[in-house]
Amino acid sequence: MFQVSTPQSSEDWQAYYQLRWQVLRAPWGEPRGSEQDDLEQEAEHRFIKNKAGEVLGVARLHFNNQQQAQVRYMAVAEGNRNQHIGSRLLHELEKIAWTQDADELVLFARERALEFYKRHGYELKEKAHLAYDDVQHFKMIKQKPSEPGWFRHPNWTQVLQNTWRESIPISDAMGIKVESYTDWQFTTRADLDANLNLHNTMFAGSIYSLATLTGWGATYLALKEVGLEGNIVLADASIRYLKPLNNDPRGSVDLSGCKGKLSELESEGKAGYLVPVEIYDGETLVAEFEGAFKIIKS
Repeated sequence: MFQVSTPQSSEDWQAYYQLRWQVLRAPWGEPRGSEQDDLEQEAEHRFIKNKAGEVLGVARLHFNNQQQAQVRYMAVAEGNRNQHIGSRLLHELEKIAWTQDADELVLFARERALEFYKRHGYELKEKAHLAYDDVQHFKMIKQKPSEPGWFRHPNWTQVLQNTWRESIPISDAMGIKVESYTDWQFTTRADLDANLNLHNTMFAGSIYSLATLTGWGATYLALKEVGLEGNIVLADASIRYLKPLNNDPRGSVDLSGCKGKLSELESEGKAGYLVPVEIYDGETLVAEFEGAFKIIKS
């Protein structure tokens, strides 16, 4: 899995700026140095490298004022696109902005990137500047979501959270909440104190419930992504308990591991969706769950 980090060594910084120039400036004949500005020293810089040390993507965040932060210089190496590298970088910058109490994020996107940012909750505001007499940019804004991890379509995530609270009251009693939704992962968390057994570890039934709701939520969001709606029920499931859960209950779905033909909901009125869920105690894997969900056209 790709890890987002901060450039540290002189080699890191050289490679970081090289990719920024190569993707964002060189195609228009701009010289080296044009990929930097006066805010470099006070900005937050992030990049992703592969195991060979090659920089695959870069991005930067700076504050325009106490309320507004700005994303700039998002760039992914041409041969490494469509691997969620840009999403991972953007997610990291957003967490920084929200943690530092920004109320909104602003960016100026090229036309080809508009759909990418819209998927992540950015609203197109207006046509902005024209770069190099050729590249039109558009101003886009994202307001701070209810939770820092609500990255992709935060409005869907809010509806999902409300649905759990209103339709499945036990989820609220267990403290189960959506933690994050990204291009590559859906995660949840629960309140350990509300789910303790006599051994002061998480009750096995609560782990099962957390896994079920996490899988249900991933199915709900998958349907939203393809513009479909239906009644979701758990048809079958299996779980392996690996270790006691003592501290920090979290559920996680790697979205690339989900399987099913949701399009059958339209053609046949029903569809199946297989969702693998991992339950963690912080960073430690404690249970593996696989849920077979059935969706019935409503």
